[in-house]
Amino acid sequence: MNFDQITEPLDRRLADGLARLAVVARQLDWQAAEAAGLSPTQADILRFVANRPQGVRLTAAAAHAGVRNATASDAVAALERKALVRKCADASDGRAVALKATPKGHRIAQAWPSSFVPIVAGLSQAEQESLFGLVIRMIRQLQQRQLIAPQRTCVTCRHFRENVAPGTNAPHFCAFVGAPMADRHLRVDCAEHESAA
Repeated sequence: MNFDQITEPLDRRLADGLARLAVVARQLDWQAAEAAGLSPTQADILRFVANRPQGVRLTAAAAHAGVRNATASDAVAALERKALVRKCADASDGRAVALKATPKGHRIAQAWPSSFVPIVAGLSQAEQESLFGLVIRMIRQLQQRQLIAPQRTCVTCRHFRENVAPGTNAPHFCAFVGAPMADRHLRVDCAEHESAA
């Protein structure tokens, strides 16, 4: 018997496995959100806003959460009523509105558990590093294909110098901090990110 003939293609099995992990992560998010008195969308937007102290526009929060502007607007209104988010003038355009987390919103966002931590906790350090490299690569490819909202990853930052020292333990370089970096040092959401585009 040849398993290649009776087994679904690898990409389908991988997609199915990742979908199952995403369901577990989403369930953990629902449980944490419910315990905090938030919907998962509200929690996702709160964490996104709290990680951007300079403020963020509603459209960016909606794109990050993968929801329509109207849905994000409803979630922000609920977050405002709960005194977790406030609206203020956008620093780059005084006519526009930016969202900022309140001190209470920051506390909740910082204490929020990462739903994928229990999922990856069983992997060794080396396995986590390997998986992390693949995740960064997938995010980059999704962004290049415009299937994901712009992300503040190292690999899309103007300060990032990729593979300037090949074959070393830290092949990359961050011009912002002036230091070499390994793949494990790459960030998915860097506050100092400046788009290379």
